[in-house]
Amino acid sequence: MVFTGTYARSLDNKFRVLLPKRLRSAMDAGEGLYLTPGTDQCLELHTDQSLNDLAERTRSSQASAQNLKSFSRLFYARASFCELDKQGRIRIPIESAELAGLQKDIVFVGVGFHWEVWDLSQWNSYLEQQDGAFDLVAHEMLSPAKNETLNIPKTLDGELSKPR
Repeated sequence: MVFTGTYARSLDNKFRVLLPKRLRSAMDAGEGLYLTPGTDQCLELHTDQSLNDLAERTRSSQASAQNLKSFSRLFYARASFCELDKQGRIRIPIESAELAGLQKDIVFVGVGFHWEVWDLSQWNSYLEQQDGAFDLVAHEMLSPAKNETLNIPKTLDGELSKPR
């Protein structure tokens, strides 16, 4: 499942928050959810699958043994399993909320294979800082590597297909 969209929510006085329906449906499908530290002062919310994929990526990364050990300690020691209550809420541990600077108004941001949890004012600041950067970043991310060729679709007879 690919997670997309931005969903504003409010934390109650016990640090509980209603999950977006897309996240709740992942849990209904038997997936567990894990709240972990993220980058840029946010939290990440992972399903079982995305957390396992991340663990595999870190095991096979080119990082030094010391960086891998440091990342693992800092990341997994502060990760917590999230239980869904009957109202569809999770509780964000106070330590995690402090780590991300979460206040009352927060936002869930779908970033592909996991979610990020931001304080709303920090998210808005991030958007302002990144204003105008999307085209440049998208061009770099979506352009083929120097040694790759574009995969241009061909017709059944082998001719290049023409745009319609």
